[in-house]
Order: sequence, then C-alpha cells, then structure tokens
Amino acid sequence: MSLKQFETLYWPGLKKLTLALIEKGLTPCLFVEGDCGSRLECFTEFPKGKVLALLDSTDIFRAKEILGNTMCLAGNMPPSLLSAGTAEQVTEYTKKLICIVGKGGGFITSSRTALDDANPALVKLWADLTHQYGICQ
Repeated sequence: MSLKQFETLYWPGLKKLTLALIEKGLTPCLFVEGDCGSRLECFTEFPKGKVLALLDSTDIFRAKEILGNTMCLAGNMPPSLLSAGTAEQVTEYTKKLICIVGKGGGFITSSRTALDDANPALVKLWADLTHQYGICQ
C-alpha cells in the first residue's frame, strides 16, 4: 500500500478508532506489522503518552527519533537472534535497544513476533540483561 493509499484509506479509520479508545480511558496497543518507516509521522498525531506501538520490522531507532516524545515503543528483538544468535550478539543488541530506544523512558523490550523456536537459554539471558540494564543511564 502506498503512503497516499495509507493516508486516504487506512489511516483515518485507525486514527478514529485509536482516539475513541483513548477517550474511553484505554491505552491502545497497536501492532505495527512490517516496515512502516514511511508512515511514522502519522503516529505523531496521537496524544502524548496514550498509545503503545509494538513494532515488527520498522527501524526502531528511527521510530524513537520520530515518536519518542509521543508514544511508548516496544519490540524489535529479532526472533532469529534468540534462536540462532550467540550470547554476545544477544547481549550487544539488548544493551543497544535499552540504551538508545529506552533512553528517557517509553520503551518496553519485546520480541518482534512469537518466540516458538527461540533458544530458552538466550531468552533467559535476554530477560536477565533487561533486568540488569533496564534503565540505561
């Protein structure tokens, strides 16, 4: 779907529904599947601190730059890293996510998708690192 199609056909309904949920006192969690990098600016139209976006493959570091003052971000830990990565790779990427995307708050460490094939030892390492480095100074 092109950006023009998104802005015309998809965005108005999603925005209306999301704002209605916020108005009812709820915090919508939007699962943003695929790469929505060209659409990130649309999400700045939501009220600050009222929406959580679970990002699949969108560049989460760019999303932090654009949306960091608008909404909480979650996701972007690749399941492949937790399945076939090394402990060093998991450690490095976890720290990077926490220290860059988590800087100033508004980040929940989460996988991009289901972890059906994840290595339990790497998932435990990821959880331990999140507790250890959960607030990056």
